[in-house]
Amino acid sequence: MEHRVARRRQAVYCLAAAAAVLAVCSKSSPLYPLNDWMDANIFYTAGKAMMNGAVLYRDVFDHKGPLLYLVYGVGWLIDHTGFFGVWLIEIAAFAGFLYAGLRAVQAVAGPVHPAWVLLPGAAVAAGATFAHGGSAEELCLPLLAAPVWAALRFFAPPPGQRQPLSLGLVALLGAAAGCVLWVKFTMMGLFAGFALALAAGYLRAGWGKRLLQSIAAWLGGMAATLLPWLAYFGANGALADFFGTYFGANLFLYGGRTTGFAPAAAAMAVVQRLWWALHDAPLPMLLAAAGAVWLLVRRQPGCAGAVACMAGCLAVTAFAFGDYHIYYALPLLVFAPLGIGPAAALVRRLPRLPAPARPAAVTAAAAAAVAFCLLTCRNAGQLLRPAGELPQFRFAAILRQEGGGQLLNYGTLDGGFYTVTGQQPPCKYFCVTNLPLPQQQQQQDALLAAGGVEWVVTRDAALSGRFPSYRCRAQAAYDGGEGQAVWYLYRRSIAV
Repeated sequence: MEHRVARRRQAVYCLAAAAAVLAVCSKSSPLYPLNDWMDANIFYTAGKAMMNGAVLYRDVFDHKGPLLYLVYGVGWLIDHTGFFGVWLIEIAAFAGFLYAGLRAVQAVAGPVHPAWVLLPGAAVAAGATFAHGGSAEELCLPLLAAPVWAALRFFAPPPGQRQPLSLGLVALLGAAAGCVLWVKFTMMGLFAGFALALAAGYLRAGWGKRLLQSIAAWLGGMAATLLPWLAYFGANGALADFFGTYFGANLFLYGGRTTGFAPAAAAMAVVQRLWWALHDAPLPMLLAAAGAVWLLVRRQPGCAGAVACMAGCLAVTAFAFGDYHIYYALPLLVFAPLGIGPAAALVRRLPRLPAPARPAAVTAAAAAAVAFCLLTCRNAGQLLRPAGELPQFRFAAILRQEGGGQLLNYGTLDGGFYTVTGQQPPCKYFCVTNLPLPQQQQQQDALLAAGGVEWVVTRDAALSGRFPSYRCRAQAAYDGGEGQAVWYLYRRSIAV
């Protein structure tokens, strides 16, 4: 009973820490008028369409995994015109990441006060790789943290005292891998590294039969995550759309990928992007490195080797192919909670605080974490910004005042106008993504040539020159933290 109470207490600390840092660092937070990140709005629009009967990839187009849109669809069920629901999901996911990280440290070092999760929590959330909030990488952090905890739990005891992981736990880890696969498969390298490290440990212990059983349990867990999607897309006659988009487009179109593979170039890309990741997230990368050194100092070569194997395999799948965006490095920060180990060990060398002062120390640590986020998070400059300053809300007000009508986000990524107006996408290519698919622009052009929507939002100042039936109704300059952009609102002025 005491053990369960301690675990619940730790979970509450992790949940509170996640809520505190994400209130400041995620633009999905109610302290921001809108998460204006275009990627997040694409996920939201696709998830909303899914919840209203549209079939992913067939009826609405984007190229991430279907589970990501389902998660955003659940967020839409909570908040139909904003990101509050998504923010709650972010809190749950980030708390899971912190909890698994804390458990991983405790597997090696024994009891550690749960308030220590504020250290990696603030470092990761306030870092540039966190981006705007709501990324696929962020939402997968707890799934990636689970095998890190399981690996340290297995390798921490001396070789003669180790016990194989239960088949139920292995199946759950396989399901976690499957969930990541159906969000963004470039993060699967961590699970490959975990499987390699665990297999080496089992073979060294002579557990060949248990290894085969574990492989079966792992694959069973992964298969359980595939079956619902086969049923969903199969029932809607969209299996070809699913596999062709999620695997075909991402493998052969996105980021300039081709069927060719040059090992030397891939190795150089990994090294270069690891350097960029260190530049983009120096504090959490330092925490991860300190944690790895701490494992070696504690004479835990098995744990250190497993961490190195997982990190190395993750770096390969995340960085060896395609291009690089700053948030691609976020999965590597799943190892940042290991920095709790050396930090807590150093503090233990100091004089112990008297019992009455300990709650105040925890409160001070929480305040310091929030202050760190406020001072260093690049999103914090948009906190409490009036909604009326954003083109999304200004244009939505015009639509309400002038009778509404269908809207198209033309020629660019989703700017959040579908989100704020609550509208469903008018066509499959409701925005133009970064994939080199000419049919995206072609479908939008055909829709405007036919006068198929009442309103158009775009960054194109010359839209009327190509589509004379549309006239500029309003324009708004806007800087969301990445440079100023001008949005234009056009309205259909004549029947076509």
